[in-house]
Parts: sequence; structure tokens; C-alpha cells
Amino acid sequence: MKSLIKEKGAPYYLQIKEILEERIFNNVYPVNSLMPSETTLAEEFDVTRTTIRNALKELKNVGLIYTEKGKGTIIKSPKIEQSLLNFYSFGREFKDSSHNIGSKVISKEKIVPTLDLIEKLQVDEKTSLFKIERLRLFNNIPMILETSYIPEDVAQGIIDEDLENKSIYDLLEWKYKVKIAKAQEYIEPKIANVIEAGLLEIPKISPVFYTERITLAAGNKPVELRMSIIRGDKFKFYTELY
Repeated sequence: MKSLIKEKGAPYYLQIKEILEERIFNNVYPVNSLMPSETTLAEEFDVTRTTIRNALKELKNVGLIYTEKGKGTIIKSPKIEQSLLNFYSFGREFKDSSHNIGSKVISKEKIVPTLDLIEKLQVDEKTSLFKIERLRLFNNIPMILETSYIPEDVAQGIIDEDLENKSIYDLLEWKYKVKIAKAQEYIEPKIANVIEAGLLEIPKISPVFYTERITLAAGNKPVELRMSIIRGDKFKFYTELY
């Protein structure tokens, strides 16, 4: 857990905002519970109530808390906002943020492609695929169950890489010299099955997002098929309409 650094660094209110945000995401302050009072937080961090008020204002601006007259400041369900306006990557998106981002490999293996995979990745039946299943973690909370299929001739030996600490896209571009041009992605709601719910640590039959992405290199060559189960209580997607 983060702590306030008074000797140097960011302004106190921004540091406190990040500390409180981490507590919300880690359920130290549960959803719909009351945030500690300004006085209590000021005493904890040894700062003025004005500093606490500015930190709470930042949390309110990002939609993590709201104030209800007669009750106090209440914790909202924290959600990560994800833009659909451009190519995004969970690992890259938060790489330089203050959040603790990580991955846990559930399985990795070389497989023979099914007819569905042959069609989507535009490979023949003799082409082996690497199947990589990972949990993507945000502040140690499982957020996404992600399964990637990569043709062996695109990235030979990629399953031997440190896939818990390295981005698949970074490996494709930097090690295997695959220039990613674009992706086609489909998003739909679904209900998590028992296995998905268990891995994501959510109640059975919870609503989730299912996304299916085909990543394309130059010449529209498919280099990865990625299927993701994304927690509906932790993510929201947005776009802009003109």
C-alpha cells in the first residue's frame, strides 16, 4: 500500500487521492460504505482539512465517491474507463501509472487449431498455435481473463517468455519485429460461467463483457486472436459520437 511522502514528490492532496483510490480498489473502503470524515483523514495524514477536501474533490471528479446530504461521502463502485477510439492494451495503458499492474499465467501450450481458429487467424490446419491464458491484475485484483492465440510462425517460442511481466504486444513488436497495424474487436455482454467467476473472484452468474479481438499486422495479416472476459463491475467503455 502507498503512503504519504512528505519530504518530496507530488502535492500532498494528489498523493492522498492516490492512497484513497488504492484503498477503494482494494476494497479497504467497500462500495456503498462511508468514507472516513475529513477530520479523521486529516489526523491520519497529518495535513489540513483543506488538503483532504482537495483530495476528495479529485476522487469525486473521477467518479469514485459522491456526497449525500445528511449521510456524508459514499464510496461508489470503482470502474476503469476504457476508450474505444483507438487501439488499447491493458498492460500498456497503465504501464507508467501509479497502479500495480500485473499478470498471472493460468496456462500456456502449443495446440492444433480448430476450424474456428483456422478461419479467424487465416492459417492452415498444419500451423501450430500458441495458446496463452492469463489473468490481468489491477492493484492485485483480477480484472480480465484473457486468452491469446498466436501462430507459431509469427512468434516462435513466445510461450517461453516471461509473460507475467512482459506485454505480448511489446514482445511481438520488439522481439519478433511484427508491426501491429490495427485490430478488429467485437464486444458483447454475457454471464460469467463458474470457472470464469472463480478466476475473476466474482459471484456466479455475474455480468461481464466478452471481447474478441483479431490483431492485424501489415497487409491485414492476423497475428493474434484475443478473447477476454472483463469484469462488468470494474470496467466501462466509452466512445465519442459526431
